[in-house]
Amino acid sequence: MIKKISLITAILIFISASAYSQGILGLFGGSSEKKKYKVKFIDGDENAVEEILQIKIRGVIQEKSESDEMPFKIEKDMMEEIKKDLKLARERDAIKAILLDINSPGGEVTASDVIYHLIKKMKKETEKPVIALIGTMGASGAYYVACSADKILAHPTSIIGSIGVLMQSMNFEELAEKLGIKAVYMKSEKTPKKDLLSPFRPMTEAEKKMLLEIINGVYDRFVEIVSESRNKSKEEVIKIADGGIYNSSKALELGLIDEIGYQEDAIDVACKETGLESIALVKRISRKSFSEVLAEMTEMKSEIPSFLMGFKHMIESANVPQLMYKLSIP
Repeated sequence: MIKKISLITAILIFISASAYSQGILGLFGGSSEKKKYKVKFIDGDENAVEEILQIKIRGVIQEKSESDEMPFKIEKDMMEEIKKDLKLARERDAIKAILLDINSPGGEVTASDVIYHLIKKMKKETEKPVIALIGTMGASGAYYVACSADKILAHPTSIIGSIGVLMQSMNFEELAEKLGIKAVYMKSEKTPKKDLLSPFRPMTEAEKKMLLEIINGVYDRFVEIVSESRNKSKEEVIKIADGGIYNSSKALELGLIDEIGYQEDAIDVACKETGLESIALVKRISRKSFSEVLAEMTEMKSEIPSFLMGFKHMIESANVPQLMYKLSIP
């Protein structure tokens, strides 16, 4: 009991201190106008004046929705983090290039496209080159994002590609019959497709046709992005854009990447692109708010609750059409 009280007291003291120094807005996930970001050296020439900013693309690419149950965010928002990085890239004169450090199977179609758009916009406004370095995986939406770079490198052991679009759902029709469960959907006779992708009935041919038109349209945009980025014709891209994945050697042969190498090689490429002899690789750092500390704490959670939450989300969204630029991994 005493330990619990001590923990609560410590948290309250931390909240009070954070609120005093940053303001209530910063405490609960907001940002202060006076908040300034700094950078921390990672690699390269520590004495170099010029810098290359590391921007990490990690895990499934998606937009986080704010929870109505808590007054602050308990998860890091990938989109917000990238926006902060790009803001720093615009405002800090010492930053001469950007390194996209990618390790992701892809994710939501729109989230991938928005990140691609934000990076391209920053490039146009600042004329600062972008180098992408693919780690373990740069598949589907992650490769889509990599296409915003001027040069794409990959580790010798990287998995690359999976150019395509995925829409998936689950069907419990037979299981429901065995359990004596019957779903009841009330819909107008004028909206027969309202329960599209219902897990309790088969899909009609008309519904399949409608969904395929959407999927093919999004696929065509992916092909256009790769075609523009890699200086290939659409016909050339379509031949390799079948959803398949490639190792680094094959990806290099197909023209999906420019080089095979490591972080130091990406730094060398940045030097060539900027005409500099040496450069320091840095990352953005900032004073952590209470919500950001909680976000990092949640990253240390057990895999079991994480799995259960993921399964709950999968069940809840079973009949919600969702387009994904994502490598499907069981």
